[in-house]
Amino acid sequence: MNNMEHYPVLSKEIIKKLKIKDNGIYIDCTLGLGGHTRLIAERAINGRVISFDQDRQIMEYAKKSLKDLKNITFVSDNFSNIKNVLNGLGIRKVDGVLYDLGTSYYQLTDENRGFTYHGETKLDMRMNIDQNLSAIDVLNNYSKDELVNILFKYGDEPRSHRIAEAIIKYRSKKEITLNTELNEIIKSVKGYVKDKHPSKNIFQAIRIEVNNEIVVIQESINDAITMMKKGSIIVVITFHSLEDRTVKNIF
Repeated sequence: MNNMEHYPVLSKEIIKKLKIKDNGIYIDCTLGLGGHTRLIAERAINGRVISFDQDRQIMEYAKKSLKDLKNITFVSDNFSNIKNVLNGLGIRKVDGVLYDLGTSYYQLTDENRGFTYHGETKLDMRMNIDQNLSAIDVLNNYSKDELVNILFKYGDEPRSHRIAEAIIKYRSKKEITLNTELNEIIKSVKGYVKDKHPSKNIFQAIRIEVNNEIVVIQESINDAITMMKKGSIIVVITFHSLEDRTVKNIF
């Protein structure tokens, strides 16, 4: 992660929407490499920013890159625990909350994390490397019905039954551990897909299941709503339709 920089997406829009107060209390639920946290902390210089990330590797990098700012509290935890963590810090109400949902560029491009369908690497997909469930567990231990459900629900995959059957057949002979093996299984069913990698939505579905992403989003935002001061705002950046639908259904 040396020399990695984070250019936060939609920075101008976020600053405008949050209406950051000099002495406000703000929550960045997705610290990542720290770009959004820096934007907020530099403007709430007499206030406080509480920044969450369950990925210890990313957290350590962000702490170093943000060491010049003294108004940040770093929380190594899933943002689903937002209410308990803030209560523990003596915070009952906040001025704004930010979510930048999905997987970070670092997680997607670091082959050791097992998120990518490019190259050859061992599957993993855990955002929190201390949790037990990984992509390998899902692929090798879930029943056919469970696989069909997550591929259809989280990947919008119309051939979820056939892909689940192909996974079951492959693993009956050999444990699925590599992204190249999963790519081979998917390609055997889907073949060539114009304009996108055939594995993209399948990897997304498995990643969402491994990290329980949709439930976590629902729990966290619902708790955040109860902690907002009058006139404060929650800003949520989504990157795929399932996240978008989940957030819109809450509000």
